[in-house]
Amino acid sequence: MTAAPPALSLCADLSRAAGEDPIGTAPHWAEVTVLELDIPVWAQLRQVDAWTPAQQALFAALREKVEASGAGFGLLMSAPAERGAPLRVRHYVRAGGGYRRRDYQSGLPQSEWARGLHDTLLEPARLSAWQVAPGPADGADLHVCTHGTVDAACGRYGVPVHQALSASGVRSWRTGHFGGHRFAATAVDLPSGLLWAHLTPDLAVQVARREVSLAEVAGHLRGYAGLPPLAQVLDRHLLVQHGWDWLSAERRAQVHGQEVTLQVRWQGREQVYHAPVFPAPPLHLPGSSHKPDQSVVAQYQLGNVTRL
Repeated sequence: MTAAPPALSLCADLSRAAGEDPIGTAPHWAEVTVLELDIPVWAQLRQVDAWTPAQQALFAALREKVEASGAGFGLLMSAPAERGAPLRVRHYVRAGGGYRRRDYQSGLPQSEWARGLHDTLLEPARLSAWQVAPGPADGADLHVCTHGTVDAACGRYGVPVHQALSASGVRSWRTGHFGGHRFAATAVDLPSGLLWAHLTPDLAVQVARREVSLAEVAGHLRGYAGLPPLAQVLDRHLLVQHGWDWLSAERRAQVHGQEVTLQVRWQGREQVYHAPVFPAPPLHLPGSSHKPDQSVVAQYQLGNVTRL
């Protein structure tokens, strides 16, 4: 009898054990569309081979939009409060120091998810046909990846984090895969635009309520999605330096090779920061808990920061 192959370690456990610094791994998004879909529908949306011609055309148009503008977009799938509810969409657009949220609801079935993407990301004028839903006045929205069928680490660590956030009264959603299995429990924090790594239940609540200093949680920060990866490294330095109030700063970046310039409008003043971001010794880690294959994982080191 052939012995069963040894069980693979969870990629998130290997990332933590290696001391991976997650900064610079946040995707760069100009806007984010969140589709409220029942968990079984998540798999349907991910089945590319089963897309209708109209759905294929939608993603082709979205690829063209990204190529033309250079601005990426986020697509999140979150479980609605009531299973089987009509399609509802949350749309976040880059504005000021973070993202502006708008909620839309319809009488459409969830199978019409492509309509929500099209109307928010391609033809926003068509949103006039949707009913604007009341949104929250303030506070954080935590979208926690719990997609265990995509990666076991997200099920193992994401579910208890979501449960803790919900029990504490924080607005949070069970969310489908958005990248970064090895950072489980990982979350998208909107409207701030921050992405987090290796959250525990207690830490997630503290982060959502801003009850912990940024210096203490800097090693859990994947970056600010409003900036490209190298600029996220400089931005984290300034975030730690200035504290949570830095999230209100409007930040724009220019990246030339390793040189990063951050233009900031904050507290009524214009500020410019510059720093080189160097490659640090890389790690070799698996990107999945289901495959042993390892890949090179970039790490970064921030050079001297200058205020111009």
